[in-house]
Amino acid sequence: MKYPVVRCAVLATLLSAAVPAQAADPYSYFYLGLGMGYSHVDFYPADFSTGLTDIPKDYDAGFRVFAGYQINRNWAFEIGYNQAGKFSYDTQVPATNVNQQIDYKVAGMEVSLLPTVPFGSKFSIFGRLGGYFSQARTTIRNPGGIPSDFIPNIQASTVSFLSGLGLQYIGDQAGMRLEYENLGKVGSACSPFADCSGRANVQQLSINVLFKF
Repeated sequence: MKYPVVRCAVLATLLSAAVPAQAADPYSYFYLGLGMGYSHVDFYPADFSTGLTDIPKDYDAGFRVFAGYQINRNWAFEIGYNQAGKFSYDTQVPATNVNQQIDYKVAGMEVSLLPTVPFGSKFSIFGRLGGYFSQARTTIRNPGGIPSDFIPNIQASTVSFLSGLGLQYIGDQAGMRLEYENLGKVGSACSPFADCSGRANVQQLSINVLFKF
């Protein structure tokens, strides 16, 4: 077009037509959410077991907060923070018979895509594919069979493949989710144990609420 005023007028007309169309799309929106659930870890025996009496506490309450964008009816993008919980592993040190307790905390950031299959107007099944950027923190009490001593905060940062599956109900302003997540393998391998956090596989079952805006 030859005249700048005409070009600006045409552009303004196109934008004014596009914005209401986008706002009227019920399948495109931002949201915030939070959830609580039950977390479970599978400790790697090579990093924890002594071959004597081993008593793991491999479950705990976890929580998560997240923010996302529902791109369209079938895809969403989401980031969040997941505190999987605090676990422990009690074992007996060889030769000393001293009980050693290992506290194991897992937390990290989630980045994922959510493929979604709707059924009906408000219910849908969704999956989760992404990465879990985690930190495993280990505190060893009575290390080396010495009572009343401890090694604090051995840390290991890892990135694991994140997957999940869930069912959700999304209303006009808010929604609810029931979701299972496999957070993958966290921590670092041990040789010897004092130089690492130890490895574990983490899973979580949670119930979540989300708010659209």
